[in-house]
Amino acid sequence: MPTNKSLLYGLGTGLIAGALLLQLMNLATSPGKQQGIAANNPVSPSEMDRQQLKEAASKYYKVYENDQKLYNQAQVDTIVQQKLKEEQDKAPAVAPAPSPVKETYIYVYDGQSAGIVADMLVKSGVITDRAAFEELMAKQQLNAKIIAGVHVFKGTLDLSQVVTNLTTR
Repeated sequence: MPTNKSLLYGLGTGLIAGALLLQLMNLATSPGKQQGIAANNPVSPSEMDRQQLKEAASKYYKVYENDQKLYNQAQVDTIVQQKLKEEQDKAPAVAPAPSPVKETYIYVYDGQSAGIVADMLVKSGVITDRAAFEELMAKQQLNAKIIAGVHVFKGTLDLSQVVTNLTTR
């Protein structure tokens, strides 16, 4: 057993040295913690006045006065909507400005048929029914009498007014 004797002495000495170092570290850190608490907070909370307590708590929390009302997002949204509605009710009722009369300009080439002109009129929104326009032009025999040039259509017109505009100068 002489060879194991030195091994066992080394293990025992190492365990004792490790335990002593652990105890030394525990003693060294515990007074530091107490000193840190004492340095930041020299008095207990029960001995502080209102202002000191508020300052100490504001380091870690949001501190509000008792009379200060707090709102969540839904409450803020409803209050804003109510205020907007009140302001709109207070504002004088302004009549909407009359919308300007829509003017449509169409250029008709020489020799265009009533079908092509009807397509242009439907696309520009002057008329809504292409077939009715072509039928009216054929009924009055005005297909060949469409005048070439720029034609101006103001506002909403019925088919007879559109035909008159296209066939007269």
